[in-house]
Amino acid sequence: MHDIRNPNWHSRGQSDTVPRSNMNPPPQPDGDGRPEGLAEPVQRRRSPRIRRTRSSSSSRRKIRRLRLLAALLAAGLVVSAMLAVMLSFHVNRLSRNEAQLRGAQQQLEGELAQANARITELTNDVRILLANRVPGIEELVFARQIELNDQYVKNITFVQSGLGNERTVEFSAVLHNGRTGPVLPRVTIVLFDEAGLQTGIARLDKSQTITPADIPELQPGETRTYSAPIDLSRQTPSKYFVVEVR
Repeated sequence: MHDIRNPNWHSRGQSDTVPRSNMNPPPQPDGDGRPEGLAEPVQRRRSPRIRRTRSSSSSRRKIRRLRLLAALLAAGLVVSAMLAVMLSFHVNRLSRNEAQLRGAQQQLEGELAQANARITELTNDVRILLANRVPGIEELVFARQIELNDQYVKNITFVQSGLGNERTVEFSAVLHNGRTGPVLPRVTIVLFDEAGLQTGIARLDKSQTITPADIPELQPGETRTYSAPIDLSRQTPSKYFVVEVR
């Protein structure tokens, strides 16, 4: 009987023979598709070169921003310095102009004071000359009661109206008879200009009384007010007046 076994079987040895029934089956994949017993896949990490590139780009942007801010700040400082210099120059110029104007003002004030003093002196001289030539002359003041108290004439008030050739001067005089007998008023009002030339004249009569009078005489204790315009012979402004009482 012939032996049909493999002639090489004897030469392998017992350890070389692996029964098929004892062989482990290949691992089966789990539910997630990964074979049982294999480690979980490691997530792919970002390349350090990409991180360095992004970090470098961000740094460059920050540097550009800082440079821009520095440039703007420098420009602002330059503009501020220029404005400060211009303002200082303008203030200095104004100060010099103010000093010059103050000096000119003081000079003009001094000249004006001297001129006023000279005018006052000349006015007094003219008044003295007029007083020597026309006794009792007074300065003419409008819209103010002037006390006279000359015999029976108590006071007088002058009022001016109109302009130019239409200028008129009116008077209002108060008379009082403090005597024991009647008095016939004989009052003459004369106006003069600055040179002492006569500009107008008026004489009181009973037609000028505020309250109508039957007789021209003032009775003892009687008071009358006379008012009328003065006839102007010249349009030169009047500066002085005289009240002649007889």
